[in-house]
Amino acid sequence: MREFDEHGEPVKPPKKKRFSLFWNYSKDGKGVKKEDIITDYNFINFFKLYARKFTRLVWVNALYIVGNFPIFFLLLSISGFFGEAGAAPASEVFPVISGIQTASGEFSPSMSALLGIHGAMTTIYAPTTATYILRGLAALIIFTFGPVNAGCTYLVKNLVKGEPVFLWQDFKSTIKTSWKQSLPFGILDVLMIGLCFFSLYSYYYNYSRYYVLFYCMLIVIILYSFMRFYIYTIMVTFELSLPKIIKNAAIFSLLGFGRNFIMFLGIVMLIGLTLSLASIFIPLGVISVFMILFSTCAFMGMYAAYPKIKKYMIDPYYSGDEDMDISEPESEKD
Repeated sequence: MREFDEHGEPVKPPKKKRFSLFWNYSKDGKGVKKEDIITDYNFINFFKLYARKFTRLVWVNALYIVGNFPIFFLLLSISGFFGEAGAAPASEVFPVISGIQTASGEFSPSMSALLGIHGAMTTIYAPTTATYILRGLAALIIFTFGPVNAGCTYLVKNLVKGEPVFLWQDFKSTIKTSWKQSLPFGILDVLMIGLCFFSLYSYYYNYSRYYVLFYCMLIVIILYSFMRFYIYTIMVTFELSLPKIIKNAAIFSLLGFGRNFIMFLGIVMLIGLTLSLASIFIPLGVISVFMILFSTCAFMGMYAAYPKIKKYMIDPYYSGDEDMDISEPESEKD
């Protein structure tokens, strides 16, 4: 039977909720639970907070990947699908052995054994026009890297603080408000990362001659990794010029050396675990990259950086105290 209200009008049945593949992040959520707010950023609380925020971190990881979409063009360019296939010796020693044999004009059993060992052939892919186009499109990452990092850093910062997070809205608004700093620093960041690892690779393969420079570059990479924990966090938190942001990050990289180093080791271990999984079963490594790798690394860095920023920048800003040689912000962003 149909039901009627007090005015004699038929009561409409409640609408059924429609199934949607996409979560509606614009509606009000459940709010922040009391246990989500961490006041003591110690080792044990890291795992508690990470477990509570794991689902959100998976979504943040997706934003890291989708936002830096030009990386997919790079993967296509090195996949071999658009290259010119050919055959070549797999061993780098083969041309030397072949040259010695040609110069000597003799064929000995030992030379035959060496050719048998190092003469195995493999498939190589020569670059084509399509490959060069894909590489050019991949270079667009220098324009997405900084803004996407800034947007995701803001999300991870709020997760660590225990504040409400509206993934897509907060991500877009942070990019919109910080692009004037995040874009130029993102270009500098990509160039710095590329230069550091190219130098480390070169010194490693010439270790006997450049072993001192190898360890110096290793120290530079570690310290710069520490600074990156702070640069993007300060950028999305305070109104500061880029030189002052970099200066403060350099101070914090040494001021919080203990926390920074522990989190750096955690990031290295996570990357090593991902590579190990990929070597055992490639889909496991791919799942790790697409689900947790980038956001978990960012979470580790934020968990190390935010307590120091709060202690030496946020708290003094509201109390009016100045501490050390850290540049005081003009204001704190929302």
